[in-house]
Amino acid sequence: MKLLKLKSLLAGSLAGFAAQNLNGQTLLTEGHTDVGIVYESGGWNLHIGQHLAIPPMEYSPHEAILGVDIVKALTTVPAGSQWSFMGPAGSSVWILPAVQNPDILFLGFGTEELASGLFLNDEVTLSLKAVRSPGQFAVYDVGMFGNPNIYMNSGDGITAGDSILLTASGHQHVNWAFSGPGTYEVDFEAVGMLVDGGDFSSSGPITYTFSVQAVPEPGTVSLVILGGAGMLAFMRRRNSCN
Repeated sequence: MKLLKLKSLLAGSLAGFAAQNLNGQTLLTEGHTDVGIVYESGGWNLHIGQHLAIPPMEYSPHEAILGVDIVKALTTVPAGSQWSFMGPAGSSVWILPAVQNPDILFLGFGTEELASGLFLNDEVTLSLKAVRSPGQFAVYDVGMFGNPNIYMNSGDGITAGDSILLTASGHQHVNWAFSGPGTYEVDFEAVGMLVDGGDFSSSGPITYTFSVQAVPEPGTVSLVILGGAGMLAFMRRRNSCN
């Protein structure tokens, strides 16, 4: 009976770990990462890039989840009305900061691969189109006097003003704020006015998935699997001796 109970418990644990990868998505939890924006061969390519990784990696938005460690990214909303877009002062908020922290994602907007001369003034706009989530989502940076410049904020309704202007061959890091744990499906749209023909071009909404969750330490899943397998073997040996 004990062996059967252990088998059942281990099977349940392994099924839980396997479910994290059933859809083939990769959970990204640290390192220099970008929401990459490219226009080539007459079409948009919005992706997730880890160009400083060894080897460099690039994912379609549906292939990867942008992880926000529920412990390491946790902070509180500062006092002052200028910060109320993230929630009441002193309340919990999870932030991927614009300054690199090696323990969590260093996430920015990357247009290094967007060629100059394609768009008017070499500029494209990335807009927030929708957020499906358990909490508020915001993107901002901090000015020289310590006040936030808010680019996107789902907390006060999503309008045309929820956008950021990006320059070809550029790169920009911002703060990404989440007001609660859970999964955030965030739709971005890239638009620009093409120089050739003067046509307005849009990528259409592209969904990126963020997950504010507990991030297992490297090797945790393997240790559980090996440990469980070892325990099953031990139980079998003990039962065979009885």
